[in-house]
Amino acid sequence: MSEPGKANILVVDDRPDKHVVFRAILEELDQNVYSATSGEEALRQVLQRDFAVILLDINMPGLDGLETAALIRSRTKSAHIPIIFITADYTDEVRISKGYSLGAVDYLSSPVVPGILRSKVRVFVDLYLFAEQAKRRAEEHLALAEERAARSVAERANARFAFLAQASAALSRSLEFDATARELLRLAVPFLADAAALTFPGEEGIDARTELAWSGALTAETLCSESVPAVDCGWWRDAIARVLGSGVCESFPDIAGPQPTGGRGGGPNTQPEIPRGSPLHSLVIIPLLARGRTIGVISLGTTSAGRAIDADLVAVASDVASRAAIALDNALLYRKIHGQDRRKNEFLAMLSHELRNPLAPITNAVHVLQTNGSDAKRHDWAREVIGRQVKQLSRLVDDLLDVSRITQNRIELKIEAVDVAEVVAVAVETVRPLIDAQEHALSVLLPEQPMRVRGDFAAWRRCWRIS
Repeated sequence: MSEPGKANILVVDDRPDKHVVFRAILEELDQNVYSATSGEEALRQVLQRDFAVILLDINMPGLDGLETAALIRSRTKSAHIPIIFITADYTDEVRISKGYSLGAVDYLSSPVVPGILRSKVRVFVDLYLFAEQAKRRAEEHLALAEERAARSVAERANARFAFLAQASAALSRSLEFDATARELLRLAVPFLADAAALTFPGEEGIDARTELAWSGALTAETLCSESVPAVDCGWWRDAIARVLGSGVCESFPDIAGPQPTGGRGGGPNTQPEIPRGSPLHSLVIIPLLARGRTIGVISLGTTSAGRAIDADLVAVASDVASRAAIALDNALLYRKIHGQDRRKNEFLAMLSHELRNPLAPITNAVHVLQTNGSDAKRHDWAREVIGRQVKQLSRLVDDLLDVSRITQNRIELKIEAVDVAEVVAVAVETVRPLIDAQEHALSVLLPEQPMRVRGDFAAWRRCWRIS
């Protein structure tokens, strides 16, 4: 390897004494001088290293100088090396012309004049060193640019990972649907875009609506938001409907010009605005997919031409949308489970209260059976009471065991014509033990003619409908 800051000079001559002379003459240049005594050896030297200039004797046994020059020029890596021919026959114009055709930069007659040789070689050495210095600077600039690019990529990747980690923590903070939706908009603006629109189609107990949010840089507030039934722009609504149906992201990198579709509420030249009065320059609509269905879509827009929606931003936004969809789906499941649990508790509380109602008449009837040993009429009455109340208890227990109806908040009612007198009689049977215990007197006045209503006799305390 050559010393840093020095050029390589190759002297090719079959006479050793000339090598001593050339080294003595070129010593003043303080460069690396290499020797070759034949054309073959010169070619091996050229294969091993780069040279600033080659001093080549024309008259050599074997490969002469012209043949050696032709082989050096035929190799791409060495074709650019300047060659100065050394010849004792400076009057041979044919050979000199052939030498120039092979790329010779100069001829020197032998014996050489030391000052002339040094000055000519110094020119090519300086050119070589200058070119090497420029090459090193270019490589340094390229390495610096690559380092800056790599650092920028790493910084963006770190920012992306940090943002996604923050997004995961923020989206999993609450199981309340609306709070999760607000958190998604807060994450989207302004990190991902200047404005965002979160659209829900109105399924599974979610109101059909669009939540708008835009950067506080446009107003005095940090983050502005608004809930609307739908976006104003017609083709934007059409695009949202397509994404809801297909579950495939759609991007509009430049929406300042005409759009391919119009839609109701806006022609093809309608430019969307969030907030009103701030037109969007680019837009991407990303579906919120969870468990094979589209919960909603989020639209991200930029309000300045200097901020574009590129592939990297869409990738980050899609990742956030995927995590948000899971969080929103979990919130819906929690809402559903919580609602079922609430209905179950209400049902069980109501049913447990009703299960106690028949026990008092049964207890009273059993007491009558035990204390009135010879009163057949009282015994018949007590058996009828026990039979009715046991039938009602069976019906209540059936409701209790039907868990599916509990979770679905669906109680089956057997609607039929019911005599009000029978309902009153059951009510009196239910409260009779309390009346007797307090030694109260109860008077019941019923109409002479039967009065019927439509309802469920067994569940009359829960609900019954008058026809």
